[in-house]
Amino acid sequence: MKPLYQHQLLTSFYLWFEHFLLEKGEAYKNYSTDFYHYSDDRIPDKTVFGSPYKQWVYDKSISSAQINPIISGDSGLISEGTSGMIFDFDNGRVLFDSDFSTGTNISGSYTVKDFNVYISNQTEESLITAGKYKTNSRYGRTLTYVPPYDQATPAAFLSLGSTTNVPFAFGGTDNTITDINAVVFAEDIYQLDGALSIFADSMDVLFGNIPFTGAPLGEFNNIKSAYPTGYDYYNTASTNNGEKYIIDRVTVSKMSDTAAKTMPVDLFVGFIDFEIHKYRSPRS
Repeated sequence: MKPLYQHQLLTSFYLWFEHFLLEKGEAYKNYSTDFYHYSDDRIPDKTVFGSPYKQWVYDKSISSAQINPIISGDSGLISEGTSGMIFDFDNGRVLFDSDFSTGTNISGSYTVKDFNVYISNQTEESLITAGKYKTNSRYGRTLTYVPPYDQATPAAFLSLGSTTNVPFAFGGTDNTITDINAVVFAEDIYQLDGALSIFADSMDVLFGNIPFTGAPLGEFNNIKSAYPTGYDYYNTASTNNGEKYIIDRVTVSKMSDTAAKTMPVDLFVGFIDFEIHKYRSPRS
């Protein structure tokens, strides 16, 4: 099946949400840490060294972020491409060719999002009651690698809700109205209030259409070759014929302390409900 409207909307919204939180909230932190070797059965032809944090920042438009991680080994700096080295931004790790020595001491500097961002098809209730999250916490834990592919908190989970086409103009133009929901897990109330405040002020914001194929991360969660000079959100969002989505309505709320006590993990939970409008001709 070819990518359709909802695929493009969700890709565009995810990348806007990620960028808006990073830029408006300066919701990221620079780190310099050791890396830890481990095996990954999904990529047996790679030698893996993981950092203690997942979802590194890769958006060039975030000016203070270390979007080109600096990696060092026993003999000094290692350039991207040396021994096949690539950056797995989503899982917070570096991948080398299979013959790279697993005993190498690897360290590096990189920037980590304060909130990981995920696309989910789970209900709010199942997200809250699951409790099977790894921690991306900045506090009070022994530093080692975070297992790949597992979801880590603090995080925001985005999901599509209902979609309605409302007739708008002669000639078949509709206003396509889509609800997108975000469940936010924070490690303290200050962090949660900050995230909710940022998005409460996003009503009437326009964000650009980015094709489904325009997502910047590739097979190994490294920057795609389609972005030879790096990924910049503003450049990418402005290149697709100027098409825009409108955030027509935003509602934020928090889970009560009483309800939160029933959760299997010690997190603070908030909800953001977006109503997205797009004027389009769905039958043309």
